[in-house]
Amino acid sequence: MIEPDEIKKLDSGFSLILIIWGAIFASLGVYLGVSLFIADTLTAAVGDKFPLVTLRYALFGISAATLVAVHFLRGFMLGHPGAVKNSRSMPSAQHPAVARYSVIVIVTSALLESIGIYGLVLFLLAKDALSFYQLLGVAAVAMLVYRPKKEELLALARRMDTMG
Repeated sequence: MIEPDEIKKLDSGFSLILIIWGAIFASLGVYLGVSLFIADTLTAAVGDKFPLVTLRYALFGISAATLVAVHFLRGFMLGHPGAVKNSRSMPSAQHPAVARYSVIVIVTSALLESIGIYGLVLFLLAKDALSFYQLLGVAAVAMLVYRPKKEELLALARRMDTMG
């Protein structure tokens, strides 16, 4: 059972996690804004001999692999909180589960954001707007699917308390 003072620590920590996730998610909007701003003046940076189709397939493949990796990595990290000391034995302003969940959110969000970056690379190299929008959309949807959830943080805190 999580004590009321620990619930307050978890609530304040979760608010910070949401701000971090929101900032990473907003970076996808920045990529979109930049691409819309420079779309008219941008010229393709690669020549006809550049293997653009191969690059496109490679980046879409890496994106698919990233989605699979995030799914399993996130599940593993949530299921194995690691060795922690009991939060009751060491008074702290932050619950240990907040630190662990912050790492999980930052790592998975950064991996998912990279999918949008792959699209931006295709856009900047070859002015491939369709691939950019597809990869940006995949990144945004995945970030929404894997957004921070308070229930996950509370479950992680309970698991860490029973281990501690």
